[in-house]
Amino acid sequence: MKKTLFMLLALTSISFAGAKHYDVTFGSPAVLGGTAVASGQYELSFDGSKVTLLNSNTHKSVEATATVQTSDKKYSETIVQSKHVDGKDLVNEIQLGGTKTALDFKN
Repeated sequence: MKKTLFMLLALTSISFAGAKHYDVTFGSPAVLGGTAVASGQYELSFDGSKVTLLNSNTHKSVEATATVQTSDKKYSETIVQSKHVDGKDLVNEIQLGGTKTALDFKN
């Protein structure tokens, strides 16, 4: 029983350790697919179309939905593509550095 529990905990730790996180900063309030996000520094992670942004200062998280796109080449750095409208950044896409993945947000 103890051996089984230990193996389960070890596997759980490995799965959490393998999750990728990307640092993203919003200089202004942002909107990602209809989800409002306050300005600040965030740790971004995603699982399928579910995107989670964890504020580095407040430790509050926000969830948004995105379409995962795959490029032919790797992105050299994480880039937020947006347009500034009425004091907010409407985020169209976030390209994830070191990967071929881009998250596409419908605004």
